[in-house]
Amino acid sequence: MKRIATACLVLLCAAAAALGQPVVTANGMVNAASAIQAGLPNGNLAQGSIFSIYGQNMGPAAPGVSATSFPLPTTLSNVSVNVKDSAGANHAAILFFVYAGQINALLPSATATGQASLTVTYNNQTSAPQTFNVVAKSVGLFARNAAGSGPGVVQQYHNGNPTLNDITNSAYPGDVAVLWGTGLGPITGDETEPPKQVNLGTPAQVWVGGQQVLPANIAYEGRSPDAGLDQINFTIPASAPQGCYVPVSVIINGIVSNTVSVSIMPNGGMCSDPLSIYQGLSTSQLQQNGLREGIVSVSQSTASFLGISENSSDASGTFDKYNWTQLAASRAGGLGISVLGACTVFTYSGESGSAPDPIVPTFLDAGTLTLTTPSGAVPLTEQSTGVYSSASGALPYPLAQGSYTVTASGGANVGAFTSTLKLPAPFTWTNMSSIISTGVSLSQGVTVTWSGGSGQYVEIAGDSGVTTPQVAGAVFYCLAPVSAGTFTVPPNVLLALPPSQLGALIVANTPVSSTFNPNPPSGLDVGSFSAGYTSVAIVSYQ
Repeated sequence: MKRIATACLVLLCAAAAALGQPVVTANGMVNAASAIQAGLPNGNLAQGSIFSIYGQNMGPAAPGVSATSFPLPTTLSNVSVNVKDSAGANHAAILFFVYAGQINALLPSATATGQASLTVTYNNQTSAPQTFNVVAKSVGLFARNAAGSGPGVVQQYHNGNPTLNDITNSAYPGDVAVLWGTGLGPITGDETEPPKQVNLGTPAQVWVGGQQVLPANIAYEGRSPDAGLDQINFTIPASAPQGCYVPVSVIINGIVSNTVSVSIMPNGGMCSDPLSIYQGLSTSQLQQNGLREGIVSVSQSTASFLGISENSSDASGTFDKYNWTQLAASRAGGLGISVLGACTVFTYSGESGSAPDPIVPTFLDAGTLTLTTPSGAVPLTEQSTGVYSSASGALPYPLAQGSYTVTASGGANVGAFTSTLKLPAPFTWTNMSSIISTGVSLSQGVTVTWSGGSGQYVEIAGDSGVTTPQVAGAVFYCLAPVSAGTFTVPPNVLLALPPSQLGALIVANTPVSSTFNPNPPSGLDVGSFSAGYTSVAIVSYQ
């Protein structure tokens, strides 16, 4: 059971760089599975883990060079990496892949915990050192997008047969599943040789769709036969949520991994759930042709900060196409979650705060779009191919209740269509002021309450970031039944966010949606028109 034939160490390549002294990007060392940035709670590197180094001039040009056999090298294509640990000892990193812009390596298990520094030598030229933090354990889970989010690299055993999970090959509740990652902890012995398979001891918490897997149902958590590559074998709870994007994460020593998703259905096969976009689409259709989708939305937002409110209304549209490889790795529109009562987390670097899906589709032209509202017609301008938005201030705040119709003339890729919906009254976030006053406790969770609303779900989201040692942050998304009126975001989700004084907490309701007419129009497989209300509060995360 422990040895799985599928290799899941995905090696990324970066842009080629000119010859010269190697340059390691500041804070450019990340867990190779999660890619989580330094400064976040799970952004440190574990002893014995696989990590990636980003920079310039660090190795040969495209396509780079990979180690192909044991013993693994500490020098590859004239590249070597030296790690000086907190105790002053030097360690040669073990190399998997070297390239001008990226190196994938194994951090030796003997590296002392604490702050370490790293240099890269290429063709006898050595970079300036860059620092990073080493901990005993910090797990990253591999994802299909090779960036640590969305569908995970997860194998499942049904009737003894191992297969790779995806939206067309769902796991059954009760199946044994294998999570692949790195960072479960150090081992002893020569790490240039195939490692012994050993359970690394510290009990892992595995969370599936908001449910913790019982410790008795975790059969193994340790090294695979591949250097630095870890696996966790567990049984999917029979009561786990079912759907296309069920979030999965791992906690060890209080440190939360990145979140990936797994598809779970009662009879396996093609996934389906009330919130997925795949209703009526077949496995063969998706695998052969991918997915062509169109989404138009109208939204009203209210943001509160220090007693000041900023209000806005807008409309947008996106038309795009994923081939099967992209679709299998994508987060399906960005949220990457499609089951009620569960949460997922994404991380980001820089100021964006939106944690965009790294899988970028091909965008489709739908011609001219016009939104007809109770107060008149508003054009949706095509900002770039397939991406539309209303002008600032074109829609009134608040949005008038009543009928809204979107009309598309049809363009180079998408045929003409119309769609109409009736906007009902907004919901109310009833405990916003109290949360603004008290802040959000990362270790205790936060409960959100609301009244009114309609449709299927309320989305609860949050964003918290840091500015040192770099600008980075984490975003969570949770979905709750609108009828519940309350939802608690648990600590196992919030502990992936860093403390901050100026974070955001968001509660939104999409009360109504309709399909395009004709359904679907030419050039699309699915198309939807929706409207929603969003409330944003600036809060502290403590």
